[in-house]
Amino acid sequence: MVKSIYSNRLFIGVLIGIILIFIGGTYYLKHLDNEKTLEIERNIRLDYEDWHLPEGAYARIGRGTVHAMRYAPDGNSFAVVSDIGVWILDVQTAEPQHLLAAHTGVINSISFSADGSTLAVGTENGEAQLWDISTGKHQKTFTRRIYYTGVENVIFMPDGHTVAVIYLSMVDLWDIATGKRKKTLSEEVYDTTDDTTNNIPDMYMNLGGYNNSFSSDSKTVASYSNNGTCRIWDIATREEIHTLKAEPVGQYGELVSFSSDLLTVVTASQSNKGPRQIRVWEINLWDVNSGTRKKIFEKAGFLGFQFLVFSPDGNFFASLDDRAIRIWDVNTGKAKVIEYNSAVTSAAFSPDNRTLVSSSYDNTLRFWDVDSGKEKNTVTGYGALFRDVSLSSDAQTLMSLCFGSNTVRLWDTNTGQHINNFIADKKYFTDAVLSPDARGLAGSSILHNTIHLWDVNTGKHSKLKGPKRFVSGMAFSHDGKTLASWGVGGNRKSVIQFYEADRGSIQRTLQLSNQDRFSVPDDIYFDNKMLAGIVKFFDPTLFVWNLDSGDYKITDIGVYEVKVARFSPDGRMLAYVGKTLSQQELKMERNIVLRDVETGDHIRTFTGHTDEVRCLAFSPDSRTLASGSGIGMRKKTILLWDIDTGSSKVVMDPNWFENFRIHAGVASVLAFSADGQTLASGMKLGDIYLWKTATGEKEKTLHGHSQRISQIFFSADGKTLISASHDGTVLLWDLTVDTVN
Repeated sequence: MVKSIYSNRLFIGVLIGIILIFIGGTYYLKHLDNEKTLEIERNIRLDYEDWHLPEGAYARIGRGTVHAMRYAPDGNSFAVVSDIGVWILDVQTAEPQHLLAAHTGVINSISFSADGSTLAVGTENGEAQLWDISTGKHQKTFTRRIYYTGVENVIFMPDGHTVAVIYLSMVDLWDIATGKRKKTLSEEVYDTTDDTTNNIPDMYMNLGGYNNSFSSDSKTVASYSNNGTCRIWDIATREEIHTLKAEPVGQYGELVSFSSDLLTVVTASQSNKGPRQIRVWEINLWDVNSGTRKKIFEKAGFLGFQFLVFSPDGNFFASLDDRAIRIWDVNTGKAKVIEYNSAVTSAAFSPDNRTLVSSSYDNTLRFWDVDSGKEKNTVTGYGALFRDVSLSSDAQTLMSLCFGSNTVRLWDTNTGQHINNFIADKKYFTDAVLSPDARGLAGSSILHNTIHLWDVNTGKHSKLKGPKRFVSGMAFSHDGKTLASWGVGGNRKSVIQFYEADRGSIQRTLQLSNQDRFSVPDDIYFDNKMLAGIVKFFDPTLFVWNLDSGDYKITDIGVYEVKVARFSPDGRMLAYVGKTLSQQELKMERNIVLRDVETGDHIRTFTGHTDEVRCLAFSPDSRTLASGSGIGMRKKTILLWDIDTGSSKVVMDPNWFENFRIHAGVASVLAFSADGQTLASGMKLGDIYLWKTATGEKEKTLHGHSQRISQIFFSADGKTLISASHDGTVLLWDLTVDTVN
């Protein structure tokens, strides 16, 4: 074991944690005290949360992460694109009116018709759909698969009869009435056999831009290529009418947005500058006709800008960097700065150019006054991305914590109804844990040494003092009687403190030696005799504490980085897959290593996967290990291993290539039912497969999530399954209901 690495592990881990916090952001309601906030949150579970539930699901928690928004032309309706569909909101009340295109796949773009009666939706699976705004009914779908690409942008043309659909560098024009595809700009350009023609765009041009590459009159369209060239095309004649030679794309990427008349372009790029090669972001405004540039902003920074978007009149554009939203005046180059520490996912200007709305991981839509830069209104319930989801041992209570939130929520899994909220203060939580008996709940923030502990039944709130410098993690014991926290003490040593869960009093404190550091573990096992944890990064190690004697043992597990690790339910074994340094190259191991937790000794290695192992799960009796592998277009497999013999028992074969989706069949998480007879595999693209462990036969497929499955839980009787996804929702499934495979 390399001791010098231990002395730095915790501090590097904290640095990573800080970066994640900036990404996750902070969450609080400025104009509401805690009591009023609590009352609002208690009523968060409304009927529209259950609109268009997928087949087999009886409840949904969350409305999906938000990544695009648009106002209707009349400004009375507002469309919010989440990962489960498009929410149509009334602007005055902010109440949802419809949920359109629910569970049709990832939605990349939307566009209102000129009269605001119809919404066009572009999806990742290559479809352009039309929906009636007043009734919420589906009208028509246009489909043309192009390679493996989805629809990047959709827009109604001014004639009211045509919809333009953009796939990478190609444009389809669809006749709404006949449903037929017209000849397009891209066909004119790419069908030519004249190699000397000057109107062939660069191979890697972006035809569609951020969201506004069509002019407001839809007569022209703009393209942007990686060599910095902007071209403006006449759609009717298919001729290039303007060319702007901007600077090449920044070393670390560039954002581009066009004004509504396509005569002004704003770019944000990042590159290394100066003798120290510091990363610097800069924003430039370009005049398309003259080709002149005006630099309006320059800043050194790592995270950079997330988006650029113009107002409809072209007089303003908004940008977001790692610390603030800026509303820029195009004529003066000056900006109103809105301090905003949460990661903003999307933004849109109102048709009258007076309001900017932003969505964020802090679970809000915020409306800003363009003139003053002040907040006008806040709507909660949108944009949340789950950080922690856990289930009580009886599977009756679900806990959820979103990124950048200071509120931990509890839900009844039988009904999907919201039970209660537990709110601390304005500091966001980076960690929350529910005791197995659902009687205790704890939350903490990294770089603070205060732990918030609640009695779930009475609501009693206690503040516990964690390690003197800060808390980096917490866990309840399996019997729920003890809460452990770990972090850094006043002497900069790693410290673990144990509390009585019902009273919050400290039972004991364990302290590591100077050369040993225990940072944030990837997985934890904690009973009344032992606390064990595995550290994934920076010389990964297995830590085991004997709670009777207070002694600890550290085992160097021999890999550079741990990819995935799981403790067995009985706490005797640790299974993990790691990366190794082989001839100065970082190599992903395909083998699974099994170790004895108490001694740290190697038990055996499971070999048989032909690709990267991405997830592991033990059966409840700790006698079987499930593992899932696969990446890209390679074959994906799920194997069941006999712990005693080391042999693979059953091979399960998910669809490795489906509907042009090269990541289909990649399992992201695995979970056994309580009786061990069923294995659930949550997939990278959002489906859930249920397998019979005796035969490897797939018995059911659950369709409903649009993004990676992050967690799966079975109820004790095996009749209910709970799934959490990166799409920002938790679905509760009735497994007694037959679904279409």
